[in-house]
Amino acid sequence: MAKFLLFFTNLAFPFAALGVFFGFLFSARRKLLANIIQELKERFARETPADLPQNALWIHCASVGEVMSVKELITRLKEYYKKPILVTTSTAAGQETAQKNPAIDKAVLAPLDFYPFTRSFIRKAKPYRLFIVEREIWPNMLAAAKNEGVPYALVNARISRKSTRAYCYVKPLFEYILQGVSFAALQSHDDKRRYERIGLPEEKAFVCGNVKYDTLSDTPSKVEETQQLIKKLGWEGKNIFVCGSTHPLEEEILLKSAPELIEKDIKIIFAPRHLERREEIEQNLRQSGLNYAMMSKKPAACDILCADQMGFLQSLYTCAAITFVGGSIAPKGAHNLLEPAIVGKVVLFGKSYHNTPDTAHALLTRGGGILVDETNLKETVLRLLGDKTQLLDMSEKARKTALGFKGATDKIMKVVEDYERKSA
Repeated sequence: MAKFLLFFTNLAFPFAALGVFFGFLFSARRKLLANIIQELKERFARETPADLPQNALWIHCASVGEVMSVKELITRLKEYYKKPILVTTSTAAGQETAQKNPAIDKAVLAPLDFYPFTRSFIRKAKPYRLFIVEREIWPNMLAAAKNEGVPYALVNARISRKSTRAYCYVKPLFEYILQGVSFAALQSHDDKRRYERIGLPEEKAFVCGNVKYDTLSDTPSKVEETQQLIKKLGWEGKNIFVCGSTHPLEEEILLKSAPELIEKDIKIIFAPRHLERREEIEQNLRQSGLNYAMMSKKPAACDILCADQMGFLQSLYTCAAITFVGGSIAPKGAHNLLEPAIVGKVVLFGKSYHNTPDTAHALLTRGGGILVDETNLKETVLRLLGDKTQLLDMSEKARKTALGFKGATDKIMKVVEDYERKSA
């Protein structure tokens, strides 16, 4: 049954690929196709062996967030195995980020999940090990690795309740793939239960936490630049409300709330999750009638700033009086709730936090975070900024909560070392 399902996925591949292509053509993100011709060589696994490091540790990540989260883990794996690092990513932005990491010897776009492509890639690269990061379970990639004798493992792995239900419909396929896993270092006990439900052997499952929390720092690299920006805007000493990784729905709610917040002398910064929406966002700001500025355009005095440049978000959190993390009112599962918490900021977020339930529950139960929605976001901000004692107390609780989530990288490396020792 598993091999039949794998054959069927490959049979359906051309039609699915065409659907995705035309979907992008008519989406707001269609500009991502601008370099599609240059990408085809890598997507179709047309590299030569000379293009790829041989006998490397192959690490597959989805995009920027995953590449950044496993930065320390990549360094530790390279030191332990004494092998070159080959990273594949699902997005061009992820590849670009990986190329900036000096520990990574080569970063390419992952071949499309079509068995002939993934098998061709593996035969050319001859990887020593394959590590799959987070939720990138591509059936043909793993089936090809299994058939070509490449040991593979899941690291920092997670899976949502929704995905688990969907995978259960093709459970024989995932059982076939997961039975061959060397080990799975999982983010939470919920993830462990879900993976076991779709076929992961219990003895191969280890709960290690989330490595992205090990990258959290209370001294972000661009703090000085951010402080200079705040001074240039004339915002020193002001209450600043920083909203990170926002989606369209959340920006709409924010713009509706902004006039009253601004009237109370509260300044606003929001960092969109997807920067390719820059033109759309600026048009919305223009139509709002607010005194706004775009960070990428040498901003001057304003009331609301769109942080449309990558790499500044956590530094911006340091200048906040209070924060909101996006993808949580918009039904995206929430982004990194601990980024503002680690720098001692109260975290507001919505009820859609299924991607980070452990941190969401911890912040709520320990008093470092508050649930908000479109009806009470503005009132919550005003209430907390009006009670400095409560704000200070909650800020300290948020920081302590964030510190408690560190240590996953060490746990994963112990699993790796135990596996290699037993396999020797």
